[in-house]
Amino acid sequence: MWTSALLKQNAKYALRGRYGKGYLASLAETALPLLYSILTTVAMLMVILPVYTELFRLALEEIEPTPAQLYGYIEQFNSVYNRVNATQFLYYILCIFVVYPLQVGACRFFVHNRFGHVDLKLVKTGFTAGYSRTVGAMFVTNLFIWLWSLLFLIPGIVKSYEYYMVPYLLSDNPNLTGERAREISSMMTQGQKGRIFALDLSFLGWYLLGFLVPFVGATFVNPYYRATGAELYVCLRENLLQSGCVTPAELNLAPPPPPRY
Repeated sequence: MWTSALLKQNAKYALRGRYGKGYLASLAETALPLLYSILTTVAMLMVILPVYTELFRLALEEIEPTPAQLYGYIEQFNSVYNRVNATQFLYYILCIFVVYPLQVGACRFFVHNRFGHVDLKLVKTGFTAGYSRTVGAMFVTNLFIWLWSLLFLIPGIVKSYEYYMVPYLLSDNPNLTGERAREISSMMTQGQKGRIFALDLSFLGWYLLGFLVPFVGATFVNPYYRATGAELYVCLRENLLQSGCVTPAELNLAPPPPPRY
């Protein structure tokens, strides 16, 4: 059994004296989405703010903009919007081939950190251990979640929590197939999805506080959130191992066989 309070308490203990490395590990997986968000927001603001300033000036002077002016403003909006949309394809490609392996590497770091093994090099292991399998498993998993979300919002949320443990499982054993990782994740989260959702909601206040600092504020909460997720994974992993549905060897947890002479 686990509680949100216990997991958070253990996460704080795991981060004690290691928060700096935890921050760098979590920043590695969020750097690209954060940078993309900043660049697109700045690009939009560079067009929106001058237009709003001009409209505000005209309103103060009680001057009604001409149809030609309004059309010009709309054209400016459309131009920037189309440019942003044009970059989304490249961004999605980078997410698949760069962000997904970093997510798995970050999971590996925080799970190892939980047991006292602190090494930032673990973050890049998503690229060096089973890279193609990791990318494929993460892509198909997120594709399934997206397809379920097309039906209704609720099925997509349920599926996202059903596959919550996939990156952690791949961090333990990169040689797991995506199908098997999703199957094991489903077993781990069976009957736990509501509680995991409540655990995520308990971080809402922290993230709202972090958003007071534009863009980067939430990044300071991520190590705490990630460390708590690692605690949850270790707990549910132990429960599953005790049930006998999965062997330690399948999760790459079995000790190596003794050498033969």
